[in-house]
Order: sequence, then structure tokens, then C-alpha cells
Amino acid sequence: MEITKAEKHILQHSLGGKEQFRNHFCTSEGTTDYPVCERLVEKGLMQRRKAPEWMGGGLVYNVTDEGRTAAFA
Repeated sequence: MEITKAEKHILQHSLGGKEQFRNHFCTSEGTTDYPVCERLVEKGLMQRRKAPEWMGGGLVYNVTDEGRTAAFA
């Protein structure tokens, strides 16, 4: 599966780089990252959930196992 440079950047950032010490990316509608994250969800490389209020609301995206592989391919 082909992914864009922007998609790969978000996947890697979500995981904390090569150290992979986290697995989340927070954004919301109207941001430049939102459509990129939505494409990653459509491709099965991320999952979306509503962020808890203590995180400021919005959305949280988590990288799937397939996304983890794609991030560092």
C-alpha cells in the first residue's frame, strides 16, 4: 500500500519516532492534520475515537498494527 509523505510523518509522530514509546495523535476537524488522519483511518492504518474532555476534546487517532508496519517500511 502506498502512503504519502504526510501520512508517514503522522504515523511516525503518533508512535514517538523509532523508539515507539506512544501510540496516539490528537487533532480535530478544521486542522491540516485532520484529513490526513482520516485517510489513514480509511486505509486501516489508524483508528479514531473521541478524545476525553481532560485532553481537550477533539479526536484521538491510534496506529494499528498495519500502520506500525507502514510507518517504518
